Amino acid sequence: MKRINGTELTNRLEELVRKGIDEALYSGIALRVMQDGETVAEVLEGVADLETGRPVTADTLFRLASMTKPVTAAAVLSAQDRGLLSLFDEVGQYLPAYNDMWVGRKEVREDGSIAFVPAEKACKKLRIHHLLSHVNGIGSAEMGYWALDRVKDEDRQTLEAITNYMGEHLYLDFQPDSSFGYSGVAAFDVAGRIIELVSGLKFGDYIQKYLFDPMGITDITFEPTDEQWARSMNMHSRDDKGRSVTDNSLGRTTFENFPITYQSGGASLTGTLNAYSRFAEMLRLGGADPVSGNRIISIGGVAQMQSIWPLPGTANIGPFESWGLGVRVIRDNHPTLPAGAFGWSGAYGTHFWIDPANNVTAIMMRNSRVDGGAGAAATIRFEKAVYA
Repeated sequence: MKRINGTELTNRLEELVRKGIDEALYSGIALRVMQDGETVAEVLEGVADLETGRPVTADTLFRLASMTKPVTAAAVLSAQDRGLLSLFDEVGQYLPAYNDMWVGRKEVREDGSIAFVPAEKACKKLRIHHLLSHVNGIGSAEMGYWALDRVKDEDRQTLEAITNYMGEHLYLDFQPDSSFGYSGVAAFDVAGRIIELVSGLKFGDYIQKYLFDPMGITDITFEPTDEQWARSMNMHSRDDKGRSVTDNSLGRTTFENFPITYQSGGASLTGTLNAYSRFAEMLRLGGADPVSGNRIISIGGVAQMQSIWPLPGTANIGPFESWGLGVRVIRDNHPTLPAGAFGWSGAYGTHFWIDPANNVTAIMMRNSRVDGGAGAAATIRFEKAVYA
């Protein structure tokens, strides 16, 4: 096991954070690196509100975007532990519209307009594990993006509404299990809706009751209170001169103006550094809460999350990483992370990973339109700094 020198790492993190703020990649950031359950380095820098100068803290609330996905996967594994479903259940068992899916194709008409039409029936039934490992074809490429961009407001007020719409109107972008195709929201929304159907609870109520209440977590939520909004991170952007400015376009929505009632399993959660650290540490510990010891997910369930699910030969899988359930899984020779590490990122700049070999949990919280996702400059710098 590699031991982290906390002083040296803190110095490196402070240097990269200053660089990021100077470059206007973000106006504020919260970083934490833990080893063996102890914080070895933490940097809280910059402001959550450019107008007031309110500083970033470990309890600043951030829009998590796709760091929602590991929570959704954890909820599905919790439901499996409770005997409510199996990862191998057919999606159509719960949502009949998904029983007879078609793969579509793009058609350019004589007038130059574009349409998507059915090409062939799906050769495999969609199963729950397909939803969580990006091999499902639901909203995963041009055809799916095109259709989802045209969903009417009344069809995306709830998980029930959006999943019913997709089951009736969306064609798959590819045959299930044949290719990797990142499903930004759609497939994880279907997983969240299945949780609602098997539990009789709204998706947010399920994750609160079975994941967060047993850990005493109140600061990961789909619907922030007034008090939580008051300590939330404003969205950062840059003006035409490259200076940091506030982007107020989202208002009081948690992801791209989705209605607050739409609890997207792919992208709508908000959370703090403190709260997400505890959730991530629970995963590192094989499903046990790091404080109380309460069993949140079975050891086998967490093992399933961090296992590689796409079949050998699946198209579009990169050479150095693959996919577990809601998380990417690092393979040999990755440029910045060790093999076996798993975690994910968010479009607004959040990022985390768990390194089981070195008992490391690392979390980045920031919200910016400028530099987000797993390949963002700030993300790669963070990974390199931890393993320098």
